[in-house]
Amino acid sequence: MAIPDKYLDFDEIEDVLTSVELVALLAPQVADRPKYWKWVVIAACSGLQGAMVCAFTDSSGTSILKEKSAKEMLDFLHIAEDQRGEYPDEWLAPFDELLKRCRKGSSTCEPLVLTDDQRNDIKLLSMFRNKFVHFLPESWLIEKVGLPRIIGVALDVIDELMKRPRLLRRYDETWRERLAELLRIARDALHLPGGSP
Repeated sequence: MAIPDKYLDFDEIEDVLTSVELVALLAPQVADRPKYWKWVVIAACSGLQGAMVCAFTDSSGTSILKEKSAKEMLDFLHIAEDQRGEYPDEWLAPFDELLKRCRKGSSTCEPLVLTDDQRNDIKLLSMFRNKFVHFLPESWLIEKVGLPRIIGVALDVIDELMKRPRLLRRYDETWRERLAELLRIARDALHLPGGSP
């Protein structure tokens, strides 16, 4: 079904792709415009969160929700359709909880294996993102030298999660090619491994 032009069409895959696309668009500009690192950090964190959602979602869609929200949704789904009340609010689990769940794995998601250094970089990425999104009136110095590495870890984990067999079976080759190209552009711009040969 064609979506009318007056609407934006987003789903969980497009969310990841759009986030990585923003990294790919801005990364080549950070040398001349260092303040763009803010948006690279936010986009990389958004892409990573989206990839965790894609990889960890189960058939009920509750595996990625906060515990209370998941319970309410499962209870709702187990009630006969004609006896259901109001549709419950769905609240996504926080970033750190999604990462913990992905690392643990489930029956539908093999565990995400990370080194201590990768975990530390992801923790920094999340902290930077939170400070940027909820900016307080303060001065804040960030050492630029580590930012490409931190973004690189996020891109690597996005790449790994989005290559999970369950996802590859659900979506077409077009989005996989688009993601691979965007990751290559971002890695090239940040002089990271995994870019152009």
